[in-house]
Formats: sequence, structure tokens, C-alpha cells
Amino acid sequence: MIFLLASVVALLVFAPLAAAGKPPGRVVALTPFAANTMANLGVKPIAVGQTLGGDRRLAPVLNRTPKLTLTHPNGPNLEQLARLRPSLVFTSYQWSKGSRAMRQLGIRVIKAEPTTIGQVYRQTRKIARIMKRKAKGDSLVRQMKNQARKNTRGIKSRPKVMLILGVGRTPFTFLSNSWGGQIMRSAGGRLVTGGATGSGGFARISDEVVVAENPDVIVAVPHANTEDIPAMIDYIKTNPAWELTDAAQNDRVYVSTDNSLLQAGTDIGKTIRKVRAQYLRNR
Repeated sequence: MIFLLASVVALLVFAPLAAAGKPPGRVVALTPFAANTMANLGVKPIAVGQTLGGDRRLAPVLNRTPKLTLTHPNGPNLEQLARLRPSLVFTSYQWSKGSRAMRQLGIRVIKAEPTTIGQVYRQTRKIARIMKRKAKGDSLVRQMKNQARKNTRGIKSRPKVMLILGVGRTPFTFLSNSWGGQIMRSAGGRLVTGGATGSGGFARISDEVVVAENPDVIVAVPHANTEDIPAMIDYIKTNPAWELTDAAQNDRVYVSTDNSLLQAGTDIGKTIRKVRAQYLRNR
């Protein structure tokens, strides 16, 4: 362990430090939001974190950007990260346990991961200030707000929706304070949760609660290793415990695998539009 830390420190000794008044030169973005925000500002991170489904949301300009494997609960491998000689890492609360170790190695670490739609605008401006692109950040915020307004117009119906995080065969409901819950409500869905509450955005429920709520629409987000996703999708689509719900009876049980309901993004308007067209059918 001592040898590993010494090696990592040696790698970082020669990491370029950002001059005063200049943007940091070597930045790693661990989340799709931070990576895309940087790309939209006209600057590219030297590496991005690899998250389940997140790669499909990255801007095309980042397709060849090196990807860092993230492991719970610490995030990136320290030795792999140090080889990149970053001056700054944009991270999220999900990887908070790894932040201290990165800071001990002389890396500047900043949490820049929104959990609400309002925070998307604030965090965009925050990243823009750090990257010395304030005017461009203000412009991006205006664009995102305009797209969100455009895609929340003309809502013709408000179906009752249960948004479920599938962990194995245990359902968790998205609460109204989750990213997916806010997107669903913005799109015109009436989010039902069986009365569950929680500060983290999710709460464990039972299949009986799903049946009792009898949603018009069920949207499930599988959360598992990549190789287990196909089996989980099949289970969600054919779960006999839900077969008496209106959602199952009307073939309105959907599966979302592209990370857009699980993690915040810069594509708010696009995500709302997709939810309305594919799941809620209220355009």
C-alpha cells in the first residue's frame, strides 16, 4: 500500500498546476453531466467516468476520450487516475468516499453533479466559471431552459406513473425528489409511490404496493451489471406480480436502459420529449 501511494504521488509531482486566472488544464469528468457540460463549453476532459448507460449520453466529440472504470464506493482507481496527471476532477456525491484520497494526492476535487432540474442550471454555471467560460455557460443555461419549456407544452393527458428502480428482483420506487421523478412529473406524469418517503430519492417497496397503486404506466430502470441486464429486462416485462395492473393489462410496462432517468444530464428537453413520446403518449 505504501509503495502504491508513493508511486501515485510520484506521478502527481509533475502534474501541471493551473496558473492563476487560467482554467485548469487537465480535467477529468466522472459523470456524463460534467463531461457533456465541458464539451458544450468547448473544452474536452482528458478522461470521463464509465457509468452504466452513461456512454450513450456522451457528446459525440467525447467518443474517443479515455474512459475510467468506476467502482463503488470510491470511484476511479487511484493509480490509473494519477497516470493522467489531472489538475482537477469533477465528481459526484456517489463517489464521495474516494474524494479524500484524491485530495491527499494533490488533486483538486469538485462535486458538480445535480440531482434536480434547477441544480442543472446552477451546476452548469459553476463548471463554466471554473473553466473560465462564464458567458458560454449563461448561454447554455438559456438554451436548456428554452428546450425544457418547449417540451413541456401541450400536455394532453396526465397518466398515473410508477417509476421503478430494479435491483435484482427487489423494486424500489423513484420518489418525487429523485432525478427521474422530476423528469416524469415535468413530462406530465402523475408520479405514484405508495406513500413511500426518503431523502435519497428512492424507497424500497413491495410488488403488492405496485398492484395497489395500479399505475397506468410502469417505467422500470434496471440497475445491475451489464451482463445481467437482459435477464432483468425479461423479468420486468413478464413479472407475474404486476399482471393485474392497468399498465400490464394495456402493455404499458416499459424499460429504460440509457441512464437518462437515473442520472442528471444536460439533455433535459430531449429527455422530457422522449418520456412523453415513448412512455406517456401525451403529446
